[in-house]
Amino acid sequence: MKDKTLNMGGDPPESGGIDFSRMPDEELMKMDISDIFLEDLDKFLAEKEVRLSRREMMEARAEELNGSMNSTPAESADAAEVPENSETAESAEETEAGETKPAEEAVPESDPTETFESAEVTENAEAAEAAEVTENAETAEAAEVPENAEATENTEAAEGAEETEAGETGNAEEAASESDLTEASESAEVSENVEAAAATENAEVTESAEAAGAGLAGEEGKTDAAEPVAADAAGPLTADAAEPVAAVAAEPSRPTGTPTPGGPGYVLPPPSPAAPESKQKKKPGIGALIFVGSLLCCAIIAIAAAYFYYADYFSKRFFPGTIINDRDVSVLEPAQVKQDIANEIVTYHLDIKELNDVTETITSEDIALAYVDDGAVDKILKEQDTKLWFLGLLGTKTFEVSAGTTYDREKAEQVVNGLSCLNPENITAPVDAQLVDNGTSFSIQPEVEGNQLDEEKFRAMVFDALDTAKTEIDVVKDDCYLHPSVRSDNENLNTRMNEYNAILGVNVYYVFGENTEYVNADTLRPYITDDGNHVTLAGDYARKLVYGWGQKYDTFGLAREFTTHSGEVIMLPDGGDYGWVINKDATIADVQDAVTTQASGERTPTFLYKAMGWDNGDITGTYVEVSISEQHLWCYHNYELVMDTDVVTGLPTSERETRRGIYAIDAKKEHATLGRLDVQGYASPVDYWAPFDGGRGLHDAPWRSSFGGDIYLYDGSHGCVNIPSQNMAAIFNAIEIGNAVIIY
Repeated sequence: MKDKTLNMGGDPPESGGIDFSRMPDEELMKMDISDIFLEDLDKFLAEKEVRLSRREMMEARAEELNGSMNSTPAESADAAEVPENSETAESAEETEAGETKPAEEAVPESDPTETFESAEVTENAEAAEAAEVTENAETAEAAEVPENAEATENTEAAEGAEETEAGETGNAEEAASESDLTEASESAEVSENVEAAAATENAEVTESAEAAGAGLAGEEGKTDAAEPVAADAAGPLTADAAEPVAAVAAEPSRPTGTPTPGGPGYVLPPPSPAAPESKQKKKPGIGALIFVGSLLCCAIIAIAAAYFYYADYFSKRFFPGTIINDRDVSVLEPAQVKQDIANEIVTYHLDIKELNDVTETITSEDIALAYVDDGAVDKILKEQDTKLWFLGLLGTKTFEVSAGTTYDREKAEQVVNGLSCLNPENITAPVDAQLVDNGTSFSIQPEVEGNQLDEEKFRAMVFDALDTAKTEIDVVKDDCYLHPSVRSDNENLNTRMNEYNAILGVNVYYVFGENTEYVNADTLRPYITDDGNHVTLAGDYARKLVYGWGQKYDTFGLAREFTTHSGEVIMLPDGGDYGWVINKDATIADVQDAVTTQASGERTPTFLYKAMGWDNGDITGTYVEVSISEQHLWCYHNYELVMDTDVVTGLPTSERETRRGIYAIDAKKEHATLGRLDVQGYASPVDYWAPFDGGRGLHDAPWRSSFGGDIYLYDGSHGCVNIPSQNMAAIFNAIEIGNAVIIY
């Protein structure tokens, strides 16, 4: 027979997986629910209940065995020695069938120790069967019965089988009882052997069973046991079996010194390795639910208690994150806040931060500051919603209220008026950025910030700070100063500056003889118009410029001064066709183009008529001078007199007179015929002809024999200047087309 000692060694499993079935009874019974993880609770309660029930039944069985040992033993049909495999198989059958009561079996020629040993084997087999039932909960009976095994069972064994069947329905673990550590080890190993026997091949099990049957046959008739029931030769029993099969096997004599059941040193066997999960969880599941429910109830009660506690707590204190007038009053009571305010009154001062890191201070003494409880602090607390106190824990809540103080307003006004920042001697007013004319261009003069306060805003800020007990205000940060409205980066200002400089950047000039006319900043500035948005030139600026030049330099047909051959300066009357005339339209266009393109350098004016030059009043040094009163002519070439001679001018009548003025030589021709007989009534051939006033001109007069004097008064020409033939050639050669003929 194999060693029946069970191995109870090894470390216990981690939390959430304790194997209570391998735990000694003494240790198991000492454990409390508080030591158990929630997921192990069901297993613990089930195992403990099995151990208690098994203890009670084994104590009763021990008493029956003690009584049986004192009576006459009867030889049992199952007392013969059974091979080890057969003994293990019979134990498994006995476990599957239920409890077997060995008190009804008499084993002749054996001592009570052997009888108890058989009972012990039966008990251990029952423990092994409990393990098998645990592993096969859904099939109800999972232990295998050896084929063709014949066992004789007495009436009480059959009754034990019925009790075991009933026990499986209620609690599969009612076969175990209390034992000490030594006997528990033996019983555990027996359970392991039973499980091994269940796996033994059918042929080997059958042989063991036949051997057991042979032993029983020799003792036939000596027992009151019921007729033996043959095991199904086909294999293991199924859950559909009507009655479980029970067999009692005699075991070899117990070794000397082995404790008897109920005697000194006897220890009940340990519980089976495990019970079927499906049966374990039925009753313990209710306990787990109750435990979890208890936890939830406790949690709810704790939360409710905390809720009402803090609802009451914050009915007397401010929520965390509460700021009153820059003062953190988190979880403080109103009385404490008021006391803090009162304590601060004595040392109260208002710092006014100004430009350039200047700070001025108003103290509580300056304004006779005193604390007065106006209920503002209590009002804030009262408005807290304590029912939602948990929301009040979030964020920051800022309040600006009267500080519950009073001060002398008149004194405060005097103090404010005396501040350095309001002293006119210390104030610099802001100045806007503006355009500055530098003569040839415009630039932006930057703005001046100054330090002038917006006095109305400043006073309001100071008294608000005093009213709310603020300790500091920053008039720079809060922008209490007056500022320039236009800064140097102003877009409009820069646009206008650029437009100014575009106009003033023009620098062109026009030459008129010895005179020069400029179109530049100086001449254009009078015509610049600045409407605040754009800078432009007056629409007629070019016209005014050019017509101004015309007034200075146009000489065509205009009266002018003339210095005669004698040096006398006379005024020539209007008339004639000699001189300068500016082409106004063309020159205006040229000026506008110069301004638009911001040109520089010399430009050429356009003329309708041109004189021979600009010197000598534009007459230059080559000209012909004729005096009607003196009836004399002077001819100059490059300021040199080349000829002076008497002449005869026109008859002084409106039709024939020689008209006074300055004329230009229009043409020069030799060998010409003057007049037509059919028109003028004459046709006079001449050698030299130089017209200057339409049909009037200079020519020789071969038909005259005398010149000068007063001949013109009675025998004057038709308007021409008649010159002696011998002098006309020199004059004709000295002059050019365009030269001036001055007649006065």
